[in-house]
Amino acid sequence: MRIEWSPRAKATALPFMRDQDGMRAIGEAIAALAEDPYPAGAFHRPGYHRLRVGRYRVQYDVADDLITVVRVDRVT
Repeated sequence: MRIEWSPRAKATALPFMRDQDGMRAIGEAIAALAEDPYPAGAFHRPGYHRLRVGRYRVQYDVADDLITVVRVDRVT
């Protein structure tokens, strides 16, 4: 599977770039989606999926062989 970041995802992740450990964890979790786009710990609904990575939440879409990261948020 291919993984792409939408422009919105890049923009929403930008404020968190100072947290290098968090961003590294997000990168690893997103890379793992290529092997299993529907991991058990994620929240799955028709039209979108959310994955909790530490104190962050990653929203993504799955279409055929493409995973698109839609948004990255920090959970308070």
